[in-house]
Amino acid sequence: MVTAGVLLASGGTAWAGEVNTAIVNADRYLSVEVGGLQQNYRETMNGTVPDKEQGFIPRIGVAYSLLGLEYPFRFTLGASYASGSTHYIGSLQNGTPYDSNTGNHILDAHVGLGYAFGFGSFALIPGLEYGEHSWERNINNGASPGYQERYGNQYMAATLEGQFALSQSTVLSLSGAYGTTLNPTMTNDSVPGLTYYLGNQPWARVGLGVDYAAYQHLHIGLKLSYTRFKYGRSATYTVTIPPYVYTTSEPDSETQQTAFSLTMSYNF
Repeated sequence: MVTAGVLLASGGTAWAGEVNTAIVNADRYLSVEVGGLQQNYRETMNGTVPDKEQGFIPRIGVAYSLLGLEYPFRFTLGASYASGSTHYIGSLQNGTPYDSNTGNHILDAHVGLGYAFGFGSFALIPGLEYGEHSWERNINNGASPGYQERYGNQYMAATLEGQFALSQSTVLSLSGAYGTTLNPTMTNDSVPGLTYYLGNQPWARVGLGVDYAAYQHLHIGLKLSYTRFKYGRSATYTVTIPPYVYTTSEPDSETQQTAFSLTMSYNF
């Protein structure tokens, strides 16, 4: 009973001696995030790069995390939205170089489940994560004639996060995730009604974060992540737009995203 009283007084639970109290406090929150996303996208075909773009896009997000008080399962949920222009470098169908701006709308959401193992001031949290990604781009940034494409996919990944309680108010997190894209597709305005089914390819992410308990229930933090995923080449489709009949396909592609955000959370 004395031990239980000490644990409760310190803000812990029956397993607080296994998972550090500072980590428990850092992993129970509802947060808002403001930051940016460095988008790097390229298509490859026969060893060439016919299409690529890159640029910095403002980004906002919300996140929720709940580490159980009776059993150390951690449930996470998050969503983010990025919107802005990037620099497009490509070519027309006849091979003429074409540079422009691309208007971007990028929406990401994920849900995850893990289990925390405590080792003094350190905790290791393996888990699984499922997510969805949507990217709408308008080459020529919405100006006439403008050309719109819409990419989308889900992903499934195994996750592993290490958290270090640097003090009772500061927690450092290092994380990694590896899995695969699921059901990637692309549609565009050139061929209404046609969906390009792309190939599943590896999906990976590494992350770094720091959480600081400024007050009992108010935490501030910084997050940095790097995500890389690919789409495989689509099948070749025959399109009929009278009086023309032609074939079309989508090449292999790769996306690299570096995101950072400042966070403010209510911790409970």
